Amino acid sequence: MSLSPGETVVVQEVWHDRVWAARPMTVVHDEESFVALWFPKGARWKRPTAPPSRLAARPRAVRLARCLTLGDWMFENAEWDVSTLTLMRAGDWHAVWVSWLEDGSHCGWYVNLQKPYLRTAKGFETMDLVLDVVIDVDRRWRWKDEDELEVFVAAGVLAPPLAERMRAEGRRVARRAEQNEPPFDDSWLSWRPDPSWARPELPDDWEAPCR
Repeated sequence: MSLSPGETVVVQEVWHDRVWAARPMTVVHDEESFVALWFPKGARWKRPTAPPSRLAARPRAVRLARCLTLGDWMFENAEWDVSTLTLMRAGDWHAVWVSWLEDGSHCGWYVNLQKPYLRTAKGFETMDLVLDVVIDVDRRWRWKDEDELEVFVAAGVLAPPLAERMRAEGRRVARRAEQNEPPFDDSWLSWRPDPSWARPELPDDWEAPCR
């Protein structure tokens, strides 16, 4: 069944059947193969962090890759820093984030390379795959976290063929942006959330995988 606008769902990143991160989001639009979710600035979410014994490890990518290699991590509370509309299509190895500044001006797109989403009892399951693409309002683009991807590959967390697949996916999506194809046109830029929507909150059982 389709989710209703204004409904709160949980987007869980899951690694080997354990939750890696969890975000509460508000449903904007849902149909069989496409979903739009709202993640407002200030929404509280859970992100992974290394156990205290490994917090001194630097850089950040080394700490996180070690957590995934060992299957050993903790969670910390975080607040989202920029209001974001997340657009996902079934089968895609990415999500497109549309973001706005405090004054309501559009600040570009962020292509989050990730596993194709799965529907769950709480909402959606995916897993971030480190590499990202930042697309400016003029459609110029650049890679983000290439160095972190190299760390994850070297640590054996991500296999080289998967890393190359992510690079190819990023280039493919960037070409769509250069050609002003949806969603990199003006189709979502005038959208604004319903002012009656409350800030989404995580449920008590946010850490329990749903599949």
